[in-house]
Amino acid sequence: MRRYQRYLLVMTGAVLFACSGTAGTTACAQMNEDRAVRPQERTDGPEEKGPGIGLKDKNTEKAEAKQENAGEQKNAGEQKNAGEQKLMGNIAAASETDSLILVVGQGGADISLSYHTKNEEGIWTEEFETMGRYGKNGATDDKKEGDKKTPLGTYRFTMAFGVKENPGSILPYHRLTDTDYWVDDPESSHYNRLVDSRSTKKDWKSAEHMAAMVPFYHYGLALDYNSDCVPGNGSAIFLHCMNGTADTGTSGCVKVPEEYMKKLVTSVDEDTRIVIVSDISRLEQENGR
Repeated sequence: MRRYQRYLLVMTGAVLFACSGTAGTTACAQMNEDRAVRPQERTDGPEEKGPGIGLKDKNTEKAEAKQENAGEQKNAGEQKNAGEQKLMGNIAAASETDSLILVVGQGGADISLSYHTKNEEGIWTEEFETMGRYGKNGATDDKKEGDKKTPLGTYRFTMAFGVKENPGSILPYHRLTDTDYWVDDPESSHYNRLVDSRSTKKDWKSAEHMAAMVPFYHYGLALDYNSDCVPGNGSAIFLHCMNGTADTGTSGCVKVPEEYMKKLVTSVDEDTRIVIVSDISRLEQENGR
C-alpha cells in the first residue's frame, strides 16, 4: 500500500512539472481545448420532443387573438348602439312609438329603408336595413297628383293588404280581389279611397286596379297620407314590394324587396311610424327646429 501511494505522488509531481514548462503549457492548453469542444452535459434534463411540443404557445396565441377580436367586436357593437340611440334621438316621432321605419333618399329614386324597435328600457335596436326605391322624380314636401314624387314626412299605417294570403299581419289585412280599385281621380267623390267596384257607383275616370299590380302588391301597407282626401294632393301612397334590383322609381310609393315587405307586414301596428326624408341631414335639421 505504501509503495502504491509513493507511486501516485511521483506521477502527480511529474504532471505538475510538465505543465510548468513551455511544452507543458502547450500540452495543458491542448487538454483544455479538447475539453471545450466536448458536448456539455445537459443539466436541465432531456430535450422535449414530440407532436404536442409548441402547441401550448400556439393555443395561447389563438386565445389572445380571439380575446382581442372579441374586444374589437364589443367596441364596434357599443359604437353602433351609441349611433343608433343618437339617430333615434334626432327623430321626433321616436318618442311616440316603439317601432319605426326610416326611409332615407340616396340620390335619384334610390333609398335605404331600416326598421327599428325600442325595448322597455327605451333602447333602440335596428332590426334590419335594405335598399329600395321611391318616387321616380325623388321626394317632396308639396306632393301633387301625378308628379311622381314621394311625400316627405312622418306617417302611420291604416291597413295591410296583398294579393297573397295574410302572412300574419297585426294590422287589419285586406286580401285583394279582382273588384278592388284605389281611386286616383281628383274629381271623384271616392278620391284616395279603396273601393269595391261591385258595390260602388263609378264616378271616376282613373283608378288603380289593385289585384293586377303583381308582384308589387303581393304585400303592402297603406300610409295615412292625405287622409282628408284633398283633391289633387296625391293618392294611393303605399309601402309595397319591388320587382327585383333593376326596378325603377315609383309614382309616389316606397318599395322594397318582398322578403322585407313580408317582415314589415307581420311586425308593424297602428302605432308604428314611417319617417321619409330625402337626406339623413334633414333629421338633424328638423330636430333642431
